Amino acid sequence: QAGKARFVGVSNFSRAQLEESMAVRRVDVGQYGYHLFDRRMEAEVFPYCLDNGVGVMAYGSLAHGLLAGAFTPQTTFAESDWRSKGGLFGLKLFAPENFAVNLAVVEELKALAARRGKTVAHLAFQWVLSNPVVSVGLIGFRTPAEVEASVGGLSWTLGSEERQEIDAIFQKHGVDAAPPVWLET
Repeated sequence: QAGKARFVGVSNFSRAQLEESMAVRRVDVGQYGYHLFDRRMEAEVFPYCLDNGVGVMAYGSLAHGLLAGAFTPQTTFAESDWRSKGGLFGLKLFAPENFAVNLAVVEELKALAARRGKTVAHLAFQWVLSNPVVSVGLIGFRTPAEVEASVGGLSWTLGSEERQEIDAIFQKHGVDAAPPVWLET
């Protein structure tokens, strides 16, 4: 009432939760995990956001490091690292039964990106940003060099043929980037 809260944001709300919230007060932005390996929000949440002018901040744009291109089949994670448990938010990206296949996908994505003189991280980030509902793509950095290396992901656009190639890579490896599970499972 004092006018101090000008914008309202939510995180990981389902479409039903967004609709309920919008009935009380306009939601300005939603924060959702979104990357090549996690496209679950495209089915219901993102169309609702687009139709209702709700901006999207996409976190995990590099699939929590998987799309940074630095992991190998020999990569292990410290017990304190959540990835050592296989995954979270209902996805098991780092589980032993999925990790090798996901790395094979990343290797093919690297080759696709290299044809454009880009890294797999550039490709992955540009894919996230190319969705019209995404206002902001978030990437975690540990060093200034990682920030500099990622800037190249902003200076180009993906073509429709490249997007189709990306989808074909996922299909070839049997990776379902939109499993019918919500975030809590």
